[in-house]
Amino acid sequence: MVQQPPYGLRERRLSNSTVIELSGELDLVATTELVTSLDAVCAAQPRQLVLDLRKVTFLDCSGLSLLCRIRNRLQGGQSRLLLVLDDPRHRRLLRLTRLSDTFDIATDVYSAVEPPRGRAASSEGDIA
Repeated sequence: MVQQPPYGLRERRLSNSTVIELSGELDLVATTELVTSLDAVCAAQPRQLVLDLRKVTFLDCSGLSLLCRIRNRLQGGQSRLLLVLDDPRHRRLLRLTRLSDTFDIATDVYSAVEPPRGRAASSEGDIA
């Protein structure tokens, strides 16, 4: 029987955003295997990259390092990075490591991808 990895990645488009849903344990093993896929997403310079971390059950220093790597790869371009977090433990970890002010944080994906008021969202390229 093939054992499933204890983490997952799902990519989709919502409005003008690329949404990456990460799940499971973001530890050294997971980040080592996810870095290539996430680097490719960053190389495409999406207008807005939303990392949905609501299904992440464990986040260690290598997971934090991966988040910083993504942020650094998007800096200097026209991309915006947003984290979706609802777990108080993960928010506390960001606060304790002094990274909470480094990232824009939302509590759900739809508020993260909502366009600024007065502008309509494009349905082109949306995945339901």
